[in-house]
Amino acid sequence: MIFHSILLECCNRIQMERTASSIYHLLRGRRSIQTVQDAHLFQLERYFGIYKSLTRQHFNQTMNELQLKGLLHRIDTEQTFYQTTRETSKWIATNKQVSFPFTSYEGLAYHEITDVFLDRLVLLIQTLTNSKMDYFSFIPVIDKPLIVGWVKSVYRRLKGEEAKFLAIIFQELRKILHHFSKVEAGIFVDRLTGYQSYGMSIDQLSAKYGQSVDDIQLIIINLVHRLLSTLYHEKDNYPFLTFIINDLTSTTRLSNSAFQTYQHLQQGVTIENIARNRNLKINTIHDHLIEIALYETNFPLHHYVNPAEQQEILNAVKQTSSSKLRDIKQQVNDSISYFQIRLVLALQHKQLK
Repeated sequence: MIFHSILLECCNRIQMERTASSIYHLLRGRRSIQTVQDAHLFQLERYFGIYKSLTRQHFNQTMNELQLKGLLHRIDTEQTFYQTTRETSKWIATNKQVSFPFTSYEGLAYHEITDVFLDRLVLLIQTLTNSKMDYFSFIPVIDKPLIVGWVKSVYRRLKGEEAKFLAIIFQELRKILHHFSKVEAGIFVDRLTGYQSYGMSIDQLSAKYGQSVDDIQLIIINLVHRLLSTLYHEKDNYPFLTFIINDLTSTTRLSNSAFQTYQHLQQGVTIENIARNRNLKINTIHDHLIEIALYETNFPLHHYVNPAEQQEILNAVKQTSSSKLRDIKQQVNDSISYFQIRLVLALQHKQLK
C-alpha cells in the first residue's frame, strides 16, 4: 500500500517528463546529477534512496501491477513511460489515510546515514546485552567492517558498565518511540537483537504485522528518518542516541567528488584545469557545478550563463511547458548548451522553493 502510493505519487509528479527508470533510480538513491536534479525538480527529494534494495525486476513487476489495476497507463517508445489515469488521484487521496505517514521521509538529507545509524544501534545493543551476560560467542547480526570497527571502539569505552548504558539506551528509546504508533514502535523493537534473542527478519515482520515486504522496508526507513530528525532537533533530550550520529553530521549534502570540485572553484581554478588536474571529463565537472548550484546559497549563475541567455532559456521553458532538455534546446539559440539549460533549471527550481 505504501509502496504503491509512493510509486503513484512519483508518476503523478513526473508524468511524461521522465522515464520509469528515473523513478527506479530515485528510490534506489543513485548518486547521479540527473537523479539528484530530478529529485529537486519534481519535488521528490524525500523519496531519494528510501528503497536501496529494490531490484529492477520487482520494480517493473509492481509498475505492471499498477497498470493492470488501471492506475497507470504505459507508453512504450524507445523507453518506457507511465502516465497516471483518472483513477490515480482518487486512489492516492483514499490511501493517504494509511496508518504510516509516508510524507515524512527525508531521503535526500538522510539516505547516506540511515543504514549506518540503524546498523550501529543494532550491533551495539547486541554486543552490550551479550557482554553483560558474559557471552562472547554470539554471531554479530551486522558484519560490515566499518560498523564493526565503530562498535568495537565504543564498546572498549563502555566495557564494565554494560548494565548502566543499556538502561540509558532503553530509557531513550522508550521516550522517543512514545511519539510513534504502537505498531511502528513494535516493528522497530522486533528488529533489535539481544542476548539469545535475534531480531525478526523483514519476512517475519511482514507476516506478524500483515504488511507487505515492501511496506515493512519503507516503514522502517520512515521510522529511522523520523528518529534522526528528532535527534538532530532535540539533541539534549537523547544524549546517547545522538552520540551514535555525532560523527555522521554532514556539513554538506554534496557528493565527495562534487565537494572536491567546489574546493577547487573556491581557489579560482578554471573548469578546464579542474578536469585536467582530476583526470575527469568536462561534462563531469559540469555535473558537479549543477549539484553545487542546488545547495550553494549564492551560486554565481552569471559566470556560466549571461542574463540574456538565462531569459532565453526561461522563455523556452514557459513556451514548451516542459522540463525536457531536448524540447527546451530546440527553442533556444544553438550557442546555448545543455549544461547551461540544466543549470538554469536547477536554479529556477531552487528559487521557486
